[in-house]
Order: sequence, then structure tokens, then C-alpha cells
Amino acid sequence: LSQRSYESRVFVDPLSASNSAFATPQELGSLTVNGSDTFSYDANLLFMYNRNFNKHFLNFSLGGNAVETSYTVDNIKYIGFSTGALNSPNDAAQVEGKPTESKNKTRLVGMFLSGNYTYDDIYLLDLSVRLDGSSEFGSDNRVAPFWAVGAGINFHNYKFLKGNKTISRLKLRGTIGTVGKVGYAAYSARSTYTTSSTSDWYSTGAGHVLYYMGNPDLGWEKTRVADVGIELGFFKDRLTFKASYYDKKTIDQITDVTIPSSSGFTSYKDNLGEVSNRGFELDLRYNFYRSKNLELTAFGKMAHNKNKIVKINDALKAYNELVQKQYDDYDDNSSLSKYAQTYTQYVEGGSIYAIYGMKSLGINPANGREVYQRPDGTITYDWNAADQVEIGNREPWAQGSFGLNARWKNISLFASFLYEFGGQRYNSTLVSQVENANLERYNVDKRVSTDRWKKPGDVAPLKDIKDRSLVTRPTSRFIQDYNTLQFNSLSISYDFPAKLVKRWGLGMLRLTANMEDLGYFSSVLQERGLDYPYSRTVNFTLNLTF
Repeated sequence: LSQRSYESRVFVDPLSASNSAFATPQELGSLTVNGSDTFSYDANLLFMYNRNFNKHFLNFSLGGNAVETSYTVDNIKYIGFSTGALNSPNDAAQVEGKPTESKNKTRLVGMFLSGNYTYDDIYLLDLSVRLDGSSEFGSDNRVAPFWAVGAGINFHNYKFLKGNKTISRLKLRGTIGTVGKVGYAAYSARSTYTTSSTSDWYSTGAGHVLYYMGNPDLGWEKTRVADVGIELGFFKDRLTFKASYYDKKTIDQITDVTIPSSSGFTSYKDNLGEVSNRGFELDLRYNFYRSKNLELTAFGKMAHNKNKIVKINDALKAYNELVQKQYDDYDDNSSLSKYAQTYTQYVEGGSIYAIYGMKSLGINPANGREVYQRPDGTITYDWNAADQVEIGNREPWAQGSFGLNARWKNISLFASFLYEFGGQRYNSTLVSQVENANLERYNVDKRVSTDRWKKPGDVAPLKDIKDRSLVTRPTSRFIQDYNTLQFNSLSISYDFPAKLVKRWGLGMLRLTANMEDLGYFSSVLQERGLDYPYSRTVNFTLNLTF
């Protein structure tokens, strides 16, 4: 059981300079009161049975759990105080606006049966089934079953490998099963409304405004996962290697679907259809040296994934049509930024991470106009929403990490790097701040002059500078390969000598300096204007035990 209460009271003195210069005496000073109450419980019931006989080991578990979380958040603001000494709500002249309150309650109930069997620590078998119901989904789709089966063989426990000085671990494993996903924003399946201000009262009552576009048909996101892998260890596990291949097929994947803002909202949650993810993961770790005073270990991880939309529902087909209509009002005087945006489209056989636009053949040196290629291979100067194709993919071919873990006597060091390569990005900043830059109202990047076409014969990456009033619509001309390397973390710690720590009456004393985001290298220039808000964080920590 968990109960948490929070209250915040922020008072602004009526003599404070932060008050508006146009405020009346009844509006000077303010008191803002925020409060929240959260209550949750997590109840579990578990029956277990274990038995070990000869070389056999059996373990069965039967259980159930119920989880509920509810919270209430309220806010009220009082204004108009005669003096800072009188700062209670009773001293306020009036309440500003309308007090607000927000409530939410979610429940999850599940029951499961699991068991595993082991023979001589060589042959492994696991089985589990589960039934879950959650209030976060539509009323007709709240309950779903899940299951999993796994098996493995520890070859290193066979007699012919036991005690082998070279191969210390050799394991094959495989699993298949289904899993579900919860944990979305409150009331994702339900349209919610907010009551209008007190002035919007009518003969039939108060007015209400749609606050969130729900989806009553929203159901469980279920994923079928098949996985096979191998684990290898050499020289008493000084060198370890793990590799696995997986095939995940998600049915009714829940995704934030981007919709045109003309609908009154920018997104809502929907079951996408069927999505396939296939790939592999590699994990390598090597301990170069290990002794009493010195230890040095290097590690590296890599993951590759291929995303594919297998099937989409009718709602997403309608969404794709809305995306096409976003460009219908474009004409020779169009300057709205919405026409320059790339919108996610859901195409069977394509990827969730695909970037759509027209394929570009570049800027014609003769006239400074962009040349496009239609899907049928024909050439045109006219941009057409129906001729958009996949021009890039944000999903990297591979991503992962590598680093070093070292210790010399009482000093320890840990360094890690993150990397990603093989994906693309649409450089929308280059479009909006250079090619579509507003020369009449703003200072602009020098590339507006150096990289724009000006006269016949110019070979330039950007269109005719005289066409600056026309917004450039999505085109492959601004697709760039996205490869990154990030110096993610560096940690150095020192453990004070045990004799010295004991003399001070302590059990342990450690000083640690941790630095994050030390460096970032990318094939795509970070277009951030005059400021580069790249944060480098340094933390010093002192740990001690008595």
C-alpha cells in the first residue's frame, strides 16, 4: 500500500515587481495552491511447489496479482492581497479563473501459471501462461491471454566439456511466446472533456470542450516473440560472447498516430495493425588482465533491427488520405510551414520509421528549378502528394555501445560510448532556416547566398533564390545519412584504504566523479543557430557506510 500527498503554496507579495504594471489594487499579489493525492496498492498471491529428486528438478508457481493506482491533482489561484503579512486564502480579494481538478484511476488484474524443469543442469524447459485485464483499454478489449515456452541445453555440463581449459561455457537456448503492453497516458481509450469557464453557461447548462481524442476500440498490444541464441565462454569466462536472433510480430501495435492539426488535435493512440521486427543482437566481453591490484575489461554490444508494417487497419488508411490532403491548398503564394513538413505514413511493406516525400534529381542548372522523378520513372517539375515515396528511414542499420572497465588498486574507471549508423534524417532545419528563410523579416544563414542558384549554369544544392516565397515541400534532396558517436559516460572512483576507514569508524568510504555527455559526433550537422545547448554534466558523490 502506498499513499502520497503533496502540497505547494507559492505567494507573490503585492509589492513585488513581478506584478503587472496594469494591475488594479484588487489584483496585486497572488497565492497559487497546488495539491495532489496518490494512492496505490499492489496485491500478490503466490503458491509454489519445488521438488528435487536424483538429477531432476521441478518448480511450479501459481499466482495472481491486482494493481490499482488513483490520483487527484487540484490547482487554485487567489489574487488581490493588501499586504504580504496577510497571505491566506481568506485574505484574497478574488479567485483568478476557475479552480481545476484532475482525477485518474487504473486497474490491472492478472493470474498466471508457470513451471520449469531441469535435468542434470543440462536440459532446461520453461512454460508459462497468463491472463491479464486492464482498465486502460476499451471496454470490449480489456482482457487478453499470454503464454511462453523456452528450452535450453548447457553443453558445458556434459562430461566431455567439464573442466575444459578453453571452453568454459557453451549454451544453446530458444524461446517463443506472447507478451502484452500497458502503461499509456490516462484515458487513452476514452475521449475526455473539460468544462468551460463560468462565463460559458447556457440555458441547458455549462459548455464542455473536447480535451483528448480517445479511441474506444483501443485494445491490447500483443507481440509474438521467437528467439534463438548461443552463449560462449572461454578461458574460465574471461572471454564471453552472446548472440541471438529474434523474430517479433506485433499484433494491434499501439502507436501515437500523427494527425493534421486542423482536426483540433495533433495525435491520438490507435492499434496500428501488424508490425514485424526481425534482427540480431551481439554481446562481447573480454577481461584482458585480472590480478589483485589490476583488472582491465572491454565490452561491446551491437543490435540490428528491421521494421516492417505487415498490415494496417482502415483507420490508418483514412489517416494516409488525410496526409495527402494536407498539401491540397498549396499554390504559388503558399508560405505556410505546414507544407514543408514530412508526415509519417503507414504503408504495408514499409517501415514505421520511413520518411516520405518526392524523389529529387536535384536543381536544374539551367533554370534553378527542382526536378522530381515520379514513381513510374517519368520526370516532372511539379510536386504531387500522390507521388510521394519512401525517401529515407530513421531506423539505423545497427546501434549499440562499447566501453572499458578498469581497476588499479583502489581506483576504478568506467567509460562508455554509444553509436548508431545506417539510418537517415530529414534536415528540416536546413529547409526552414536556409532554403525557406524569410529574407524580408529576419537575419539569415550565409548559405542562403552561397548555396542558392542565382544564374544559368550554377550547380547549386538549393533552389533559385528568387523563389524564396515558395515553401519547399518534402523532397529527398534534404535526406542525410545519420551516423553518430557519443561519449556517453566517464566515471572515476576511489575507495579509501580499509585500515584508514576502519580507524574513522566507517565500514566503507568511496568518492566518485561521474561525467555524462562528454562528446557528440554526428554526420548530420546540428543546426542550432547561435547557441549550442549541449549539456555536459559532472557529479561528485561520496558514499559511506557505518
